[in-house]
Amino acid sequence: METAYPVSVIYGDYWKEKPQFVKRVANEPAWTMFAIENGRFRYSIDNVEGEATGGDVVFCPPSMEFKREVIVPLSFHYFICKMHDSDAAAEERSIDLLRRLFSFKYTTSEQSRLYNNFRHLLVLERMDHAQRGIWKQHFLNDIWMLFQMDAETLAISSLLAEDKLMKEAKAIIDRHAFREIRLQDVAAKLHIHPVQLTRRFQHVFGIAPSRYLISVRMEKAKTLLVQTEYTIDHIARLCGYENGFYFSRVFTHYSKMNPSHYRKLNGLATP
Repeated sequence: METAYPVSVIYGDYWKEKPQFVKRVANEPAWTMFAIENGRFRYSIDNVEGEATGGDVVFCPPSMEFKREVIVPLSFHYFICKMHDSDAAAEERSIDLLRRLFSFKYTTSEQSRLYNNFRHLLVLERMDHAQRGIWKQHFLNDIWMLFQMDAETLAISSLLAEDKLMKEAKAIIDRHAFREIRLQDVAAKLHIHPVQLTRRFQHVFGIAPSRYLISVRMEKAKTLLVQTEYTIDHIARLCGYENGFYFSRVFTHYSKMNPSHYRKLNGLATP
């Protein structure tokens, strides 16, 4: 089944040893990305200042003032792009993490992977091929998802250090996910109100505890559908649901297809 990339390219270009910017101040209605191959420049985004050099990626969110000044002639990949996620809260979270954790400049620990993406993008700049746009989307999204993964990992570890009670809440849900479990009981065990549990869990993990519980159950269900020949009712019980009917409704809402269809598309071939 085809999976859509989270980000799509509106415009992309490559600049070699650019001595200065024609526009030293910009304010684009979409995301702007400077992926630096070498050189150095100074930037200011939403009153956050910094410098970026080779191996850095600077992201400017939509409708934010982006000031930039070349210090050392700059070679970089330049993209204007948009997020496909229709959830405005998800985009706001990305912007918050980018500002709070990285000051709008991301430096991956996987530098060889980043520069490999740069090499592929440079080849695509010189290529006239029907698939060129799709391939460019792929390498742009690889950079974006490296940022997303590192940002979420860093945010969770930082917030867990501040809110150890939510680490315990997650552990309780993980231990009891496939049995009857009520979030009211989790909150009571932690001596907090259910509303407070939801708010604090969402703040730390970026997902509501009820949604997290469903995701744990549904991912196990997907594994069982693909790797076993168990009936839908039996899988439902193994995943914490009393019957296959309600389980099928939840699964269909979560996966955008019913369990039988998912099994047919992804199940192991019968010899």
